Amino acid sequence: MDKRITKTENWDEGLPLGNGFTGSIVYGGTDGKPLKITVDRTDLWDLRPNETTLEKAFNYDNLVKLSLSGKKEDWQERERLFEDIFMAKPYPSKITAGRLELAFDGVNDLSYSLDYDNAFVDVYTDNRAIARLFISKTAGVGVIKTFSDFKMSIHVPAYLSGAPEGKSAISDGADKMSLGYPAAIFEHDGDFGWYRQNTFTNYSFGIVTYKTGDELYYTLSTTDDNADYVGFAKEKLKKAAAAGFENLFAEHKKDWKAYWGKSQVKTGDKLIDETYKKSWYLFKSCSAKGGYPMPLQGVWTADNNCLPPWKGDYHHDTNTELSYQSYLKANRLKEGETFIDYLWRLKPAYEKFAREFFGVGGLLLPSCSTLDGKPMGGWAQYSLSPMMTVWAAQSFDEYYLYTGDEKFLKNRAYPFFKAVGTAIKSLLREENGKYYLPLSSSPEIFDNEPRSYLTPNSNFDLALLIYLFETLKKYSEILGKDEKEYDEILAKLDDIAIDDGVVMLDKTQKLPETHRHFSHLMCLYPLHLINYDTEEHKRIYNATLQNLETLGSGMWVGFSFAMAAQIYAMAKRGNSAYEKIYQFCKGFVCENGFHLNGDYKYYGYTQWHYRPFTLESSFGFCDALHEMLLQDHQGFIELFPSIPTEWQSRTISFKNLRSQGGLLISATLKNGVLAKLNVKSPSARTATINGKIYNLKKGNNALV
Repeated sequence: MDKRITKTENWDEGLPLGNGFTGSIVYGGTDGKPLKITVDRTDLWDLRPNETTLEKAFNYDNLVKLSLSGKKEDWQERERLFEDIFMAKPYPSKITAGRLELAFDGVNDLSYSLDYDNAFVDVYTDNRAIARLFISKTAGVGVIKTFSDFKMSIHVPAYLSGAPEGKSAISDGADKMSLGYPAAIFEHDGDFGWYRQNTFTNYSFGIVTYKTGDELYYTLSTTDDNADYVGFAKEKLKKAAAAGFENLFAEHKKDWKAYWGKSQVKTGDKLIDETYKKSWYLFKSCSAKGGYPMPLQGVWTADNNCLPPWKGDYHHDTNTELSYQSYLKANRLKEGETFIDYLWRLKPAYEKFAREFFGVGGLLLPSCSTLDGKPMGGWAQYSLSPMMTVWAAQSFDEYYLYTGDEKFLKNRAYPFFKAVGTAIKSLLREENGKYYLPLSSSPEIFDNEPRSYLTPNSNFDLALLIYLFETLKKYSEILGKDEKEYDEILAKLDDIAIDDGVVMLDKTQKLPETHRHFSHLMCLYPLHLINYDTEEHKRIYNATLQNLETLGSGMWVGFSFAMAAQIYAMAKRGNSAYEKIYQFCKGFVCENGFHLNGDYKYYGYTQWHYRPFTLESSFGFCDALHEMLLQDHQGFIELFPSIPTEWQSRTISFKNLRSQGGLLISATLKNGVLAKLNVKSPSARTATINGKIYNLKKGNNALV
């Protein structure tokens, strides 16, 4: 990808770098101001619990009682216990360590470029390069090569210990919040410089730098790394410096070249192709095997002296699921496995939460959660809904489907689903021969109002219930388990509520107005309980999409366009799918690749114009594009099923997209005709592709 020369004083328009663990954003350097380089880690958190979550009244039975009482005072107590806590205290929250500031001698105005192929930033004055930056995965540090003298300082965010400035996207009060830490301690020793930030626990952290000749190395270190985290960081930096810039840079480029070789997509549409590549650049930058999955902002944190938007948490009511919805088809398994590894690693924490909050066995997760899997509060209709766990669990099922790994099924997918099923089954209540949840909603429809609770089950919850127990039934059959109870449970669940072809919110109502979330459509996508395969199912897709079009996109945000495109693609409506992904790329994606949520460029796509940066929508867009190019949810493969009219006369291709069963497919469509098809199969098998049955051998199969 061609380099883009940029300069900005807005942190969210800066140039992002990351190695999956550490992240930096490069910006500033205009009008005599220093170049700014943020320094962040995914696991830099203030993990102090909000005291309200420790109250005895903080439990599911009480949530049900207070939510359904109909008394104003009970609803107020419900808000105090379960919702207000999200912003009652600044903690728990993801936090930032601050930034480096570099002032180059005699330089008043800088520009910079990001090479997306090789993940480095060049900094210029006029036409002269004065610095090159990258973050080494091998050494685990930031590396800067300079070609001009400079002075460096370390900036510590005001909200850590002082009164913050500016505004945050979380709420009107977020800019007034401070973590109240003691003032940072700045120190230096020869060519080393650093600060220590103590907190109110035993946890401490700081940025450490090391300058040697024309090279500057930096890292963020915490007491989680070592009790002597500064000494630990010094040794790490010295080791990196001993390897040297050129050696580390060569390894860095080699790593990225291998990553880009895993798959490719080329539509011939410049905006779509660039956004797709930038999205996968961001994915590798903030998701690495052995690390943490990306929360809302990945390895980066807002650099505006305020708490990050929504405290940078793990939002399991769309955000994490969407962030890891497309990596399998993109064949980027190593990076994407981070999410399922994380969920598995936190299994004991989720078991504890199920036991202590819900009063059941098995496991359940809080939908708004901390790094270590604890509840943060938020709108209780989704943040404390047990059904979010099923959506998160789908990531295990998808991994099994796209790899065919029977060992993974036995040792991870089935045990995780089994534990979730145990918990959910314990919560179900039987009435007139049917099973219902004590509380049911459709995130985030009707916000946190009393009417957000739907009866008897929302279509969102019902779809997840059906999916959960159908999956457990499937696993039991594959593994030879005798689990007749799943048939019994499924027989006592209602059918998805549909009225005149339109998928409802619940049995009593349709979506009444335009809304950012399509949670009521889970049965269509991503659960695929209803596919575009029969005349009745086609009627449901078309009527439901017509209903969305009638309501309009006035209250949509970025991910709404991506999710709409996913459903249009499934309905084989390529022109509409293309329209939505194009609008997403044009209106909601910054030049650096960041998704900024609202229609911040004021194209008129939606009434939302705010710009908190989050990552999930970029991968929802990727998933929608994948569905336009390859579909495989019904046991057979369709190539180019949802291509828009304007792409019919050009050459479109993809390389090594993964389909279910672990097949790697490469295909080229030229002037509407399939010109090339190659399938890499992990074993000898048959596969149905575009209606034709192929006998595949192990390895490469050139079919067209």
